[in-house]
Amino acid sequence: MALKREQRERHVVVHDHGRGPEPCFRSDYADKSGHDHTRGRGLGWGRGWTQWPVRVLLGALTLSVVVASGAAGLERYLSRKYMSPQAPLTRASITSADKVDWTRQGLGLPDHAPPVVLTFHDVNKKSTSPYALTPRAFDAQLTALEKAGYRTLSAKQFTNYMNGGPTPRRSVLLTFDDGTDGLWKYADRILAKHRMRGTIFLITGSMDKHRPYYLTWREIERMHGSGRWDFQSHTRAMHSVRQVDATGNTGAPLINRLWLADKGRRETPAEYRARVLHDLAGSVEDIVNHGMPTPTMFAVPFSDGPGQQDADSTDSQARHLLKELFPLVMTDHSGVPLTASRRSASAGLVQRVEVFAKTTPDEMLAAVGERVQVPADAHTPLSETENWGGRQTRTSFGVFLGKVPRSAQIPRYAKADYRPDSSIDWTDYSVTTTIGALGNGTNQAALGVRTNSKEPMTVVVTRNRAILLANGYKVASQPLDPKSDHTITVKVGQDTTTAYVDGHVQLTHVSDQPADQLTGGVTIRSGINRTGNEWPVFRALDISPLDRTPGRG
Repeated sequence: MALKREQRERHVVVHDHGRGPEPCFRSDYADKSGHDHTRGRGLGWGRGWTQWPVRVLLGALTLSVVVASGAAGLERYLSRKYMSPQAPLTRASITSADKVDWTRQGLGLPDHAPPVVLTFHDVNKKSTSPYALTPRAFDAQLTALEKAGYRTLSAKQFTNYMNGGPTPRRSVLLTFDDGTDGLWKYADRILAKHRMRGTIFLITGSMDKHRPYYLTWREIERMHGSGRWDFQSHTRAMHSVRQVDATGNTGAPLINRLWLADKGRRETPAEYRARVLHDLAGSVEDIVNHGMPTPTMFAVPFSDGPGQQDADSTDSQARHLLKELFPLVMTDHSGVPLTASRRSASAGLVQRVEVFAKTTPDEMLAAVGERVQVPADAHTPLSETENWGGRQTRTSFGVFLGKVPRSAQIPRYAKADYRPDSSIDWTDYSVTTTIGALGNGTNQAALGVRTNSKEPMTVVVTRNRAILLANGYKVASQPLDPKSDHTITVKVGQDTTTAYVDGHVQLTHVSDQPADQLTGGVTIRSGINRTGNEWPVFRALDISPLDRTPGRG
């Protein structure tokens, strides 16, 4: 018995059968130990033929966890670096009286009209810049627009109208120049509150730089993804002033050939063209490469500053270069106030209404209301003194109504335009006026149509003659029965202007200019030859669509 126990003990082997180390009493184990992979190792994962695939899988899982953890950490780092936290929503303190007044300012305006374009720059709680609105001020501006019945358009909707699409409901295009970080931090939530849209003109070369003043591309991509924001070009790196001559004078790089110090000369026209096109194309590329649509609009840098108007001029080299890439150019200053209209679409140039830190909601609404295009239909415009602009006189509008104060300071010439910013698209209308006090033969008055167009037309009358001027040049002249009062009716068609004086004297001119560049409103003028003479008097004035005008046709 003891011998058998001793023999069993000699054959006890500690072995791992897949469940950890344990005694093995198999008498044939030693003979088969060389084939271990056919025995116990097959009882557990990672043993036998499964060991390498399982180890590879476990390694891959471990690596993926490490990578995911690292990616999450990197994302947190990049978000902290390139995503500013948004400030809590700020609400303006607005009284019920304010809301009622803003609603009133929208009454009487057309329900459908070409949009008006507004320019903002920055929304920032702490900035002292005259261009930066506080969040509360921005909220008040949007509330005023909302109460007055304005809607906002996307860049695509605005472009669609300018390309000949249907006239939208009364609306505005909110534009923001430069691309400041305050638009993400403060303006975005305010815009969302009002369910409005905004269009930002980016200086693309400044994004991700000069933090925290400018936006980052991460913020821009998030804003674009919200559906509230569109992005257009404000150059890549030409929002600056640089040296333009040997004496050190500076100017805007968009409209000036720059001084090349290393070569001791200015850029050649070819070098200027290549530089500007490279910058403009680069700004488009920057926006497209971040997943946004190709820009169709461009905002001129410093368009409200002195010496920058050349970029807005239709015959400037800068304008020709801009037209190669952008169908529409935005400016805050232009010699002709082409607010959004069919005529501005044809010219490819739109003048905006600029909003500053000091601009009140009432002032902003008044400026927008003046630019809403209205129909050519006004029967007592001489009583609407607030709607006459473009005056060239040092006295009141009363000079046209015979209310002239006796003073040596009164000039000899006066001019006023009726709704100059809201009659840009007028055509197919008739205007009739009666002018009196022409009895002494030393004074004259005039009725103008197609104001601010490519070819404004003017009918000048004196006591005994009528003259038709096209862009200041005489194209027709007829004698009149001498008398102190004359009645003028002018009919304005697509390209034809016909004037009747006293119902029977006719003067006609057919323009060779494009019809879409001939639209415009009404102007009145008065003049005296010597101080102390009697001023002509406009006794009545009526504007009507052609199909409503009585008289000859």
